[in-house]
Amino acid sequence: MQLTLHLTNDCNLNCKYCFVPRGPERMSKEVAFAAVELGMKNTKTSGLLFYGGEPLLEKKLIYETVNHAENIKKATGHNFIYKMTTNGTLLDDEFLKFAKKVNLTIGFSHDGQVQDKCRLTNDGSGTFDLLNDKISLLLKYQPYAVALSVIDSSTVQNTSQTVTFLFDKGFRYITLNLNYGKDAKWTRELLTVLEDEYKKLAELYIKKTEAEEKFYLGPIDIKIMSLLKEEQNITDRRSMALNQPSVAPDGTIYPGSRYLNNPVFEIGNVLTGIDFEKQKYIFEKGSSPPAPCTECAIRTRCNYAYDTLISKNTEIIPDISPVQCAHEQLLTPIADNVAETLYKTRSPLFLHKHYNTLYPILSLLEDRAI
Repeated sequence: MQLTLHLTNDCNLNCKYCFVPRGPERMSKEVAFAAVELGMKNTKTSGLLFYGGEPLLEKKLIYETVNHAENIKKATGHNFIYKMTTNGTLLDDEFLKFAKKVNLTIGFSHDGQVQDKCRLTNDGSGTFDLLNDKISLLLKYQPYAVALSVIDSSTVQNTSQTVTFLFDKGFRYITLNLNYGKDAKWTRELLTVLEDEYKKLAELYIKKTEAEEKFYLGPIDIKIMSLLKEEQNITDRRSMALNQPSVAPDGTIYPGSRYLNNPVFEIGNVLTGIDFEKQKYIFEKGSSPPAPCTECAIRTRCNYAYDTLISKNTEIIPDISPVQCAHEQLLTPIADNVAETLYKTRSPLFLHKHYNTLYPILSLLEDRAI
């Protein structure tokens, strides 16, 4: 099991599209340690993802929690995988040395040259200049750290520019996440702009892959993998939904981060355990796509058709927004064209990446050898 630990709801930034409700709540050591032990049950390997707010506001708790897990590892042989998502502002040599020692993988949130459009400090200042040195520092310790960017309706025209900026800075793993929140102002015209941006990224992906340059681009790679997996893609996505719950600062457990603080989606507490009947109930609700999706040709490849749930009063129902649907319909054929192009040219890196089952292991070993 991988648990996402929301160490705090506080943050030193005020990003315009953040979905985490701001507040002073912070996780205690007792709750964090209980989460470690809960995640260990019935498995030989478990994962801890440190999340927030900004998790590095609770740097001491991260040290204590990882050290607790490492002591358990020495005593029992249980294996732990550590990850963290951060805005990067509080990264320093001490923490990065620690992260390298325990193999804690860092996801670094950055929107490229439009960073100052949405990722602001609490006083409204930009963060681009503040993070310039942090990028170099992070990549010094973790050359294959993951860059996480948000595609917002206000910055959509800069999407390909953002990826190019991050790649030129040295990031080789880049993930793009669509802001489809209620405050996102998407229009048909802006979705057309997004489609054009994805086409530019497709050209970049083909170029880098044919040049044998390591380059993972979340939207395209995920869609290519879904094409190759076919129906298995649904099974894998549903398995992730079942095995990656989130823990709020007070220890309450939810099926995922987007359900945090909604009592309808509570499935237990780390101090008392998971309510497996409630978890199964929510899991089954997410196993049936919304009615408009049942006959869709890309249903098995959609990021939102399964496990996108909302609460209506006390009822849990599957739901997908028109923006989510439009996004999947415009992205899928672009990714398929990339796959077809690289397959026809018999690109060695493409074939190795998507058809060699050992590639993820070999790639990880390569990354850690740097």
